[in-house]
Amino acid sequence: MIKPTFDPMPLRAQAVSILKEAIISGELHDGEVMTERTILEKYNIGKTPFREAIQTLEAEGWVKKIPYKGTFVTPLTEKGIHDLFELRLYLETSILKHWQRECSPKALHELNKIQKEMEKSSALLTPEVFMQWDKDFHQVIYHSTLNDRIIAIYDQIKDHIRRIGLRVIHHEQRREEVIQEHRAILTGLTNGRAEEAMEQHLLKQKATFLKLLSLETNNPTQQRKDQQ
Repeated sequence: MIKPTFDPMPLRAQAVSILKEAIISGELHDGEVMTERTILEKYNIGKTPFREAIQTLEAEGWVKKIPYKGTFVTPLTEKGIHDLFELRLYLETSILKHWQRECSPKALHELNKIQKEMEKSSALLTPEVFMQWDKDFHQVIYHSTLNDRIIAIYDQIKDHIRRIGLRVIHHEQRREEVIQEHRAILTGLTNGRAEEAMEQHLLKQKATFLKLLSLETNNPTQQRKDQQ
C-alpha cells in the first residue's frame, strides 16, 4: 500500500498525487468506489483535501462522479486506449520524422544513455523503475522539440501512459520487447527508419494492452493477480 509521507505541497496537491499514484499502480482498481471514509483509512486524507482532489482528478479523467452513487475510479476502456495511442502516433512519429532532417546530438546521447541503463539491468528493475526509464526515453523525444505546446500535451498524458505500461510490463517478455523496440528506434535514427520503428513500437504496445484488457474483461481478477 502507498504510504503518504510529509510533503511541503498543499494538502490538495498531496492528495491528488497520492490518489493518482494509487490508481496508476492498481492499488485503487478500475471501477472501485472511493469514499471519504475508505480514503481516510487508507491514505490519511481528510474530507476537504479529498473533495478538492476529486475535483482535479475528475477533470483529468482519473475518476468519475455519478450522482447518488458515488465517485469511482475511471476504468481503462478500449476507446480510451485507441484515443491515447492515436495521439501518440501522430506526435511521436512526426517528431522523429523531423529528426531525420535535423537530429539533436544532445537528445540522441540521452536516448542512448537511457537505453544502456534499460538493457544493463532490466531483469533487476521493478516494473515501476523500468517504466520510469521508459517514460524518460519518450520524454526526451518530446522535449527535444523545444515546443512548449507539444511538451504540455505530453505532460497531460504521461501518467496515463504509465498506468497502461505498468499493466503490461509485469510480463517479462514484453519488457524485453520494449528494449528491442527502443533499440530499433535508435537504429532508425541513423538509417532513416526511426518513424517506422516508432510506429511499430506504439502499435505493439497498444495491441498488447488491448489483449490484456480483453482478458481482464472476461476475468476481472486477472488485473489484480498480474499486479501482485
